[in-house]
Amino acid sequence: MMDQQPTLANKSPAMKIGWGDYVNLGLIILICVTMLYPFLYLLLLSLAPIEQVAQGGFLVIPKYIELESYRYVLRASGIGKAYAVTITVTFLGTLLSLTLTSLGAYVLANRRLPGVDVLNVFLIITMIFNGGMIPTYLVVKSLGMIDTLFAMFIPNAMNTFWLFVMRNFVRSIPDTLFESARLDGCGEFGIFTRIVLPVSGAILASLTLFYGVGFWNQYFIPLMYINSTPKQPLQVLIRSMYQSTTSMTGSVVMSDTLPPPVESIRAATIILATAPILTVYPFLQKYFTKGIMVGAIKG
Repeated sequence: MMDQQPTLANKSPAMKIGWGDYVNLGLIILICVTMLYPFLYLLLLSLAPIEQVAQGGFLVIPKYIELESYRYVLRASGIGKAYAVTITVTFLGTLLSLTLTSLGAYVLANRRLPGVDVLNVFLIITMIFNGGMIPTYLVVKSLGMIDTLFAMFIPNAMNTFWLFVMRNFVRSIPDTLFESARLDGCGEFGIFTRIVLPVSGAILASLTLFYGVGFWNQYFIPLMYINSTPKQPLQVLIRSMYQSTTSMTGSVVMSDTLPPPVESIRAATIILATAPILTVYPFLQKYFTKGIMVGAIKG
């Protein structure tokens, strides 16, 4: 009798793939190709032979690969300094932003703190209204940060939206952990460093990605606050290349061969500007969805 009873596995129908699934798959592939094609084209253009690009480019792939465009870009006088400025601003800005965001989130997550609800309302208002470009510029100028690297990461050190995401994540931590730590004589800073930070790896990795990409790609802020050419970041240098009628701004090392075409130099510079972010992203991808979902839903 026991052998005659159908199992649950036999009752479950086999999953069928209909024409709608193929349509969705085709649309997803089309969207992916549309998004990846510009980057792949720039990559191939930067690696294409100089003579082929000068003669009109290529249709699908170049004849062969060479690195002359990258050598020419790296020999340019401004690219090294721009890279150093961008890396410095990204590192210091991300570190400062993570520190302020995590500390602020820990404070706002304490519902028993007097006035915390009023403070939350004030922070929400800053997400809707801001002081404006001119008042912000005057504040930065009064602090003596014009034409300094500090102007590129201190005024926008903390994003209110990510502060609330981090706050919701901290509120999802069981209160029993905090109470046990307080009974053991642990202070607030000890609770923050020994309990909150160790369990916040996913959300901190996600915020590192967002803050890092934001500081790496910022263009308008340094354009508004930075006056000296040696202090300009990489994105400003790329923009100046497109505005210039020559192949590269600044002096370059002279050589016996002709310089690469303008299109190859611009493509190589864009690839060099985006390569670090593309390299770091796969290592943070596994924390991305988990950190954002936990911080956005729980609270």
